[in-house]
This record gives sequence, C-alpha cells and structure tokens, in this order.
Amino acid sequence: MNAQPATAVVIAAGGLGTRVAGWSPFLPKEFRPVGGRPGLLHVLEESAASGAPRAVVVHHPYYAPLIDWTSQVVAPGALARYQELAQQPVGQRPSTEALRVDFIAQHGPYADVTSALNGAEHLRTGDICMAFADNVDPSHTALSQLVAAASPGTAAVLAGLFDIDAAASHGVIICAGAGPVRTMASLVEKPGRSHAAQLAADHGPENLRLLQGRLRLTPRLLRYLSHAARRTAAEPKLSLALAAYARQHRVEVVTNTRPVIDLGTPDSAEAEAVLARTPDRS
Repeated sequence: MNAQPATAVVIAAGGLGTRVAGWSPFLPKEFRPVGGRPGLLHVLEESAASGAPRAVVVHHPYYAPLIDWTSQVVAPGALARYQELAQQPVGQRPSTEALRVDFIAQHGPYADVTSALNGAEHLRTGDICMAFADNVDPSHTALSQLVAAASPGTAAVLAGLFDIDAAASHGVIICAGAGPVRTMASLVEKPGRSHAAQLAADHGPENLRLLQGRLRLTPRLLRYLSHAARRTAAEPKLSLALAAYARQHRVEVVTNTRPVIDLGTPDSAEAEAVLARTPDRS
C-alpha cells in the first residue's frame, strides 16, 4: 500500500430518503441507528480513523434545524458535558474530537455532484475524499483503505465484490486489469437482474465490482464535474459522470471485502443484520 497524507472529507448528506419516505420526512436517513448510534456518527468516526483533519457535511436544507443540534453534539467536549449532566462517569474522548467538522446546506440544482462541488468549495484544498453518509462501514476502515491503496493524485473509488442480488441498488463497475486495485473501464447504474446477469456473462463476475459510496476526488475530476453540471439541464448522476471521466482519465477501483450498510433501504432490519455479521472492531 502507498503511504499517503490524510485528506479532508466531504460527507454527502443531501438526499431526502425517498426510498424510505414513510419515516425520512421526520428523521434524516443518515441518523438511522447502526449498533445503537446514528449512521452519521459512524461516518464521522471513519473519517477520523483515516487521519483526516477536516470534514464537511453537506446536508439538505430541509434538515437545517436538526443540523444545529447535530453540530452541537459532535463538538469537542460535547459528550463529556452530556455525561456530566446525566451524572454518568466521564469516559474516553471520542475519536471525532480530533476532527474539525463543518456543516453546510447544499445549494444548487444537482444532488451528488453538487454535494461534491459544495464540499470542495468549502474545503478549498487539493485531493479530497467523499463519503456518502447513508453508506455506513461499521469497521470504520473504508476511507483508510481507499487512501492507502490508491495511487497518489489519482481519482479512485471503493467497491465491493459483485453480487447479482445487490446489483439493482448499486453502480456496477466493469474493471480492467487484475489485483486488489484495478481501473474503471465502464459503469452501469443499478441494472436489473437480467442485465446484471448479462454483465456477468459478458465480463465474468470477477471483473465486476459494486460501488460502495467512497471516492477520492482530484482537482482535475472536480473541474470535470463542474463542467458536466453546467452542460446539462438534467441532474447529473455522480457515478455516471465518473464513468464518463474514466473514458479519458485513470480511475482506480479499490476492492473492499467488508460489508457497507445502506441506510436508505426500506428493510429496517438490514442494518443490524449486517452489523451482526461484521467482526468486532475492538
């Protein structure tokens, strides 16, 4: 693996959870509990574990009042203050206290691409990582793995092994090369089962991967995304814009074998079921 400096993180929380519309109007899907704690907290802990000095959470304006409370409870010393008020023993400082976290409301007509551009504009730095707040890695290792494995200064994504049953809810990457780090040749967004089966027959399942909501964005890629957003009146899908970028530029695909939980799925038991199958981090 390559020794690389930690990068700042954009955490995309700009969606409205339409797949779980029964409860998402009242609670952002990023706050859905995993292991008894909000999913967003897991993503912040993952960012801190990667060594990132800063993170910016780009949230939907609808949730702005709740974000005021969130920024308070993840601030340095917040947990200790809560424990004192609750007359509980003051425990070890949480890892997120070493991470500077800002919250900004998403602005602009686009979703995933706009979250990336809003966050990059706020951070004003070079390479950045991006994590989707509704994709939770209970092991808190996804960003660290992406940064360590991908080549310096190269756009990259984290992806899981191909699973035909999960393909309909993921971007399916067609990979070139061999080994744990490959390159993106093409991408099909959320294919149906018959299409996914055809992709497996055409390319071999060993050459297919599923996007897992973690990316490294370079300044060149961000410029491309900015141009792509201005060229179209329709909302550009980040995964498809990334696939178009990969036709001319190298995009590395880092394979991850750990499960990532999608908090936006209708199955309320999924998060805890995946967590139960995940080895303890301690």
